[in-house]
Amino acid sequence: MFFEGTYNKTQSSRIIEPFALASDGTTGIYPASGVMPIENYIIAPDGTTTIAVNPIVPGAIAAQATDTDGDGLRDIGFTRRLSEFGTRNGQTTRDFLRFVVGFEGTLGERFNWDLSYNYGQVTENQVSNGQVNVTNFRNALAAMTDVDDVNGNGLTTDVVCVNAEARANGCVPINIFGKGAITQDAIKYIAAQQSLQTDIKQQVVQGNISGSLFELPGGPLGVALGFEYRKEESVEDNDALTNQGLNGGNLLPDTSGQFDVLEGYAEVKLPILRDKPFFQLLEVGGAFRVADYSTVGTIYSYSAQGTWEPFDGLRFRGTWARAVRAPNIGELYSGLSQTFPSGLQDPCVGIGATGGGALGDNCRADAGVAANIAANGTFTLTQPDIQGISGFNGGNPNLKEEKADSWTLGAVINPRSVNALRNLTLSVDYYNIKINNIIATVGRGTILDQCYNEGNTPLCDLVIRRPTNTATNSAGSIEFINDLAVNAASLKTQGLDVTVNWYTPVNFFNTDGRVSFNLSYNHLFQNDYTPLPGATVDRADGEIGTAADRFTGTLGYSTDKFKWSFTGTFIGKSYEDDVSWCAFFGDGSPRCVSVPAQFYLDTQVSFTPVEKFEFYLGVDNLLDKKAPNILTNTTFNVTGSDTAADVYDIFGRRYYAGVRFHF
Repeated sequence: MFFEGTYNKTQSSRIIEPFALASDGTTGIYPASGVMPIENYIIAPDGTTTIAVNPIVPGAIAAQATDTDGDGLRDIGFTRRLSEFGTRNGQTTRDFLRFVVGFEGTLGERFNWDLSYNYGQVTENQVSNGQVNVTNFRNALAAMTDVDDVNGNGLTTDVVCVNAEARANGCVPINIFGKGAITQDAIKYIAAQQSLQTDIKQQVVQGNISGSLFELPGGPLGVALGFEYRKEESVEDNDALTNQGLNGGNLLPDTSGQFDVLEGYAEVKLPILRDKPFFQLLEVGGAFRVADYSTVGTIYSYSAQGTWEPFDGLRFRGTWARAVRAPNIGELYSGLSQTFPSGLQDPCVGIGATGGGALGDNCRADAGVAANIAANGTFTLTQPDIQGISGFNGGNPNLKEEKADSWTLGAVINPRSVNALRNLTLSVDYYNIKINNIIATVGRGTILDQCYNEGNTPLCDLVIRRPTNTATNSAGSIEFINDLAVNAASLKTQGLDVTVNWYTPVNFFNTDGRVSFNLSYNHLFQNDYTPLPGATVDRADGEIGTAADRFTGTLGYSTDKFKWSFTGTFIGKSYEDDVSWCAFFGDGSPRCVSVPAQFYLDTQVSFTPVEKFEFYLGVDNLLDKKAPNILTNTTFNVTGSDTAADVYDIFGRRYYAGVRFHF
C-alpha cells in the first residue's frame, strides 16, 4: 500500500498603477457613444424641461463642444488616470490539497501492477480595489446647479447630481478636470471592490500493469496496459458588478461545469535485434489509447516509434504520433462576456445600390444595409455607429477535440570509445507538428472578412446589424459581432532541439567531486497560425513568446555534501505581432517593432551537513536584468507590467533559502 499527501497555502498581494478611465472603449464610462454629455435635461418642480450646461465642465471646454452622437446634447471625450484613487491593490489566497492512495505489487517475475485513487482540489479567493462602479460614475458626471434646492439644504448655488434616484442613494458630483480635483466623498461613492472565487476538483481512479511476455532476439517483448477514470469539476464566481460589466471592465459571467472520461491504453515494445553487426540495437514500439468523454464522445490517439543503433555511440530515433485534446470546462461552459472592440472596418461602407460584386450582394442582403443605401445613396456610417460596436465572447458546448499529427527524427551521439569524450552526450531532434481543429475564437476582423468577402454564411450569423438606429437613423450599422470558441484554427510548427550533456570527475582539496554541464537549445523554423480555413496565415516564429532561438544551460559542481550551480537562459531577439506592428517599405520588406535578446542568470548553493538534512540558498536573476519595455496596448503587453510578463522576468534580482528534511 502507498499514500502521498500534499497541502499548500499561498497568499500573495499585488500593486499596479491607478486605474485608467476613458469615456470610450471597452472599459469606458460611455462605451456605446464614446462621449460624455456636457449638457443635461433638467426637469423643474413644475414639470418643465430645460437644457443646462454641467457646471463642473470648464467654460473653455464647454465652448468648444459639439453634439457628435446626435442626441441633441453637446458632448466631449476624455481619458484620465484616477490618481486620486491611489494604486490598484489586490490579494489572493489559494489552497491546494491533493492525496493519492493505492496498492502495488507483482505478478510472478515478469509483471508489475498498481491501482490508485487520486483526489485534488484548488480553491482561490481574489479581492481587489481601485476599480469604479460605472453606473455611479455616470450618474456623478451628470451634474447641475441646484437652483430649485432639490436637496432641501436651503442653498441654490451648490452642485448636485441630476438623477433624483442617484441623489437619494448618495450620489456625489465628480470633477474630472484637473489634478486632485476628485474629492474623497466622490471616491467613496464611485469606488468598487472586485472579487472572484474559484473552486476546481479532480478525481482519478487508475490501474496499470506492465512487464514482458517472452524473449525476442533483441530482448524481452515489453507490454503495458491500463485504464483511467477521471472526473473534473470547476466553478468560477465573480462579484455582481463584474457579472454586469459595471466595474470599469468587461461583463464577465460566472462559469461552472463538469465532465468525466473513461480511458484505456496499450503499449508494446519489440526489441528486434541486439549486438549484431550494424545492429547494436533495433527496436520498434507502438501505443494506442481510447477515451470516452461525456462531452465529445469517443476519441483515439496512437503512436509508433523506432530506434536503430548501428554501432556503439550512435543512435537514430524517430516517432510518429496522433494526439488529441478534448475541450476543458472553460472552453465548453464559460458564459458570454461583453466587449467593445475598436479598430474594426465595416466592409459594407461605400457600397451602393448596385455593383460591388459578391461583396455588394452580401451587404445588400441585409435589410438594414439596404435601407441605409436607399436613404443615403451608399452605405454610410456616423462616428457613433463606428464606436457603438459591441459583442460577446464565450464558450461553446458543441466543441470537439483538437487533433495533432507530429513526427520527429533525431540522433544521439555518445562517443564512449574516445576516452576524452566518453562522458559527452549530444542529441539532435527535428520535429514537425500540425494541429487541426484548434479551439479558439476566430477574431472579429476575420469574421467580417469571411462573411462579406468570402461568403462564409455560418460566420455571418455572428454579425448582428441594427434595422434602425434611433440616435442617428443609420440603419444597418453593426450592433454586435459575437466571437465564440470554435474548432476552426490550425497551427503548423517545426524546429530543431539540441541537447548537450557532459560531466567529468574532479578532485579539489582532496575531495572527490564532479563538474557537469548541460545545454538545451531550440531553433524555431516555423510557427504558422491560421484562424480559419482559407484565412490569411499569421506567422509567429520570431515573435515575442515564440523566439526563433532560445537556450537554457547549467554549469555545476557537486560533492557528497556540497552543490553549486549556475543556470543561464537566453531568449533571442523577438518582434511584435507582424500583423499589427510592422510597416512595409517600398522593397516589400517589413520593419517590425522588436525587443533585444535577453539573458538571465540564476545560481543555487546547497549543503548537506548530515544525512537527511539539506540547506539551500539561491539567487534568481543574479545580474538584475530588467525586462524590455513593451508599449501599452501592443499585442504582447501585460497590463501593469509594461512588458510581456509571461515571457520576461519582471521582478529583478531576488533571493530565497530553505531546508529539506528526509525521514
